[in-house]
Amino acid sequence: MLNRIFCRVAVVARIRDNPIGGVLRRYIAYLAARGYCHGAMRQYVYAIEHFGRWLGNRPIDRATVRRFIHWHLPRCQCIGQTAHNIKYVRAALHRLLEMLEPTGPAPRIRTFADRVLRDYERHLKHVCGLAGATIQYRLRYARELLRRRRVRGAKQLLAWSPAQIAQSISSVGRLGKPSSGHVLACSIRSFLRFLLSQGLIHRDLAAAVPSFATWRLASLPKTIGLAELENLVAAVDASKPIGMRNRAILLCLTQLGLRAADVASLRVEDVDQASRILRFRRPKQRDHVVVPMTRPVAHAIDFYARHGRPPCNSSSLFVLHRAPMGRGLSSRGICDVVLKYAIQAGLADRIGGPHIIRHSVATALINQGASIKQIADLLGHRSIDTTAIYAKVDLNSLARVALPWPGAQEVIP
Repeated sequence: MLNRIFCRVAVVARIRDNPIGGVLRRYIAYLAARGYCHGAMRQYVYAIEHFGRWLGNRPIDRATVRRFIHWHLPRCQCIGQTAHNIKYVRAALHRLLEMLEPTGPAPRIRTFADRVLRDYERHLKHVCGLAGATIQYRLRYARELLRRRRVRGAKQLLAWSPAQIAQSISSVGRLGKPSSGHVLACSIRSFLRFLLSQGLIHRDLAAAVPSFATWRLASLPKTIGLAELENLVAAVDASKPIGMRNRAILLCLTQLGLRAADVASLRVEDVDQASRILRFRRPKQRDHVVVPMTRPVAHAIDFYARHGRPPCNSSSLFVLHRAPMGRGLSSRGICDVVLKYAIQAGLADRIGGPHIIRHSVATALINQGASIKQIADLLGHRSIDTTAIYAKVDLNSLARVALPWPGAQEVIP
């Protein structure tokens, strides 16, 4: 492999003599297996070769990578073939860490606050069963609270008072929208209850968190029409493998009302073409959910799996078709697909992401006669109160119960 990428004998010898020459040879095979072209592989290998010469006998870890990027590169005066393009160097080193740490780095626990946040993350994941995005923003608010209160040890937590909590939350919450303040308050209450359960505080301080004025069901969900959803799907050129993948993704969104995270989490074994159903795990339900596929969705997924999906070891259904080939698409990748075809369909001003598609599907279903309970089951809402917002866009039912305008004479045909 090394001789096919680099034609010059001197370059091959230099790479083999590098302090991390063995790692470099593994790295080249790692890039080739993920579909990188020879030009990109050469750039990446030059970056890692430069890193290896600087590294010497030190270990390869994230600390040395950060030091190389932020300390060595700006001052580099190395002789010979060097890589200074920060974009290529950072990408090359991230791929190297992925190869050496396939399960990701272990979280670094340095302080008392780090230990508390690590335990809180486990609590949110394994006890509360929250989705990954929810866990991240709750951790962020908890981390900010510990930082604002300058927590260094357990004694400082025991000294917290209701007045301090109320002042800290209200000063931050008033800077944003009421809805953002509501999310902040809910997150901090969750964190304070966790601290109480762990014995880190001796009184329930969650009641001291102020409430922010918000009115449920006060607004209507933003939606687009069925014709616009069809135009979005029609903008895809499904003659190429990437188009096959993107059409299947958009059909999952526009016909099943799935979240971006739901589509990204789909695995090959979750598709049952015989029964025409999808099985996937929704963390909020703490169980696997079964969703029936429409005929177009089933056909699009089957066609992509047979003719478009690249051979790879990933269990994800929808994967990258460019390097690093085979990696499963993330929620951000699903959003990018939606935004790309929204621009092509002339809907960029109407579609800002996948969630408006979800609202549009629910609105269309309720106007076609589906019940609130049916829509709640399809959308995966734990409480039917969450789905109640769509009752406000049930135009047919609202027309039947509408009262005449005060003072107007009723016209009887």
